[in-house]
Amino acid sequence: MKKLLMLLALGLCLAGCATMPPFASQPPFSPQKVDTGDYQLKVDNFVVILDASASMGTWVEGTTRLEVAKSIVSRMNQTLPEQDLQGALRTFGHSRSVSKEKTALMYGLSSYSKDGLQAGLKKVTKADGSTPLADAIDALDKDLGGTSGNIAVILVSDGEVMGDAPVDAAQRLKDKYRDRICIYAIAVDSNSAGKNYLAKLTQVGGCGYATDADKIAGSAEMSAFVKDVFFTEIMDADGDGVPDDKDNCPQTPAGAAVDQDGCPLDRDGDGVADDMDNCPQTPQGVDVDPNGCAVDADGDGVADYLDKCPQTPQGVEVDPSGCPLDSDGDGVPNFRDACPDTPAGEAVDANGCSAPAATQSAKVLETGTWLYEDIKFDTGSDNIKPASYGVLAEIAMALKQNPSLEVEIQGHTDSAGSLVLNNKLSEDRANAVRQYLVDQGVPPEQMSAVGYGPSRPLAPNDTPDGRAHNRRVELKPVR
Repeated sequence: MKKLLMLLALGLCLAGCATMPPFASQPPFSPQKVDTGDYQLKVDNFVVILDASASMGTWVEGTTRLEVAKSIVSRMNQTLPEQDLQGALRTFGHSRSVSKEKTALMYGLSSYSKDGLQAGLKKVTKADGSTPLADAIDALDKDLGGTSGNIAVILVSDGEVMGDAPVDAAQRLKDKYRDRICIYAIAVDSNSAGKNYLAKLTQVGGCGYATDADKIAGSAEMSAFVKDVFFTEIMDADGDGVPDDKDNCPQTPAGAAVDQDGCPLDRDGDGVADDMDNCPQTPQGVDVDPNGCAVDADGDGVADYLDKCPQTPQGVEVDPSGCPLDSDGDGVPNFRDACPDTPAGEAVDANGCSAPAATQSAKVLETGTWLYEDIKFDTGSDNIKPASYGVLAEIAMALKQNPSLEVEIQGHTDSAGSLVLNNKLSEDRANAVRQYLVDQGVPPEQMSAVGYGPSRPLAPNDTPDGRAHNRRVELKPVR
């Protein structure tokens, strides 16, 4: 305090020690800039209550307590950055030349401006009244009506001649505004009793504190005080630039780009953050693996959403659609094609090799089987009629000339009679044909015999012609 009073006294002497200088002529102050980059406002409204009672007119080393108080408020005003705040200045105990009211609003409550608050200070020119602090505190209820957000009340006083009424008034204010309000006090040339009283007032607020004017008069000290009252440090534990209180992902890995909610960016919306996404442009809605790449279940290099053949065997070479390559276009993929250079358009067997031409007597059906209508049997028997031998000789020659050709000999019946007997008859007739061909020199391993009974009709069984058409022998090339 002595240092501050000496500075004020120096200003007085420079201006002429005979009279009290106006407030504007107090010693200069160079405010220290408050860097708000790491801080955010914790206050939405503030009110300075300035004590202008008679005790504040006490002279101390060439100035008065009131001028010291005004200087402290001015320094706070110069240090506080322009912010989106509501501000006010209220006095009590002032001279009736200032106001006939016990307490008067000198500025605000309005949108905070440095010039506005400074102009309010200049109106307070003399301290010579009583000490109606309780009235000033009660008047705050009207000042703050309709406000929202947090409130800082800053009382600047010597703490003398107060009584119990201000404490009760402060309690009423606290009861109404609860956690929204904090009370601070700046003691000006106060004795121990005055300091204790001001500290008691701040305790009613439940937050805030009391300090001495001379402890915050310096540029750095005032900057620290302004930070304490008006700001809170921005906590950002993961260092992503989003404060913890707004960070939905508070443990983002260092260096990861984040969105406004503090969560790692995921531009393609696949659920894998960009910094871990090996495929950052996956189309919307596509299933992805842990690396953010489209799932490729069969591992053929073509993602499932583009794969027309999603179950290609492992290691098989595929085309851009994910289907096994078929270089000769015969419908048999390369990995199963025993004859990969079959001429275009040529019919092939299941191995991709040129299919043997049907014998002259055969009629090729849509199923690929060779129908022989001229192989006949005795009625209800597997005895081959001699008229069939010419056709069978033709088949035997074809099989012997194509030793790689394997066939299934199929026996078929109509639906007349017992199903069990028809199934057995069809199998017996197929085996009879097979045995005849073996007798003609065809290797038995080239042929198998199967009876299908009436299960595969070629025509309706409700007419004699239809039933005759269904009693037949077919050969199906299988390899």
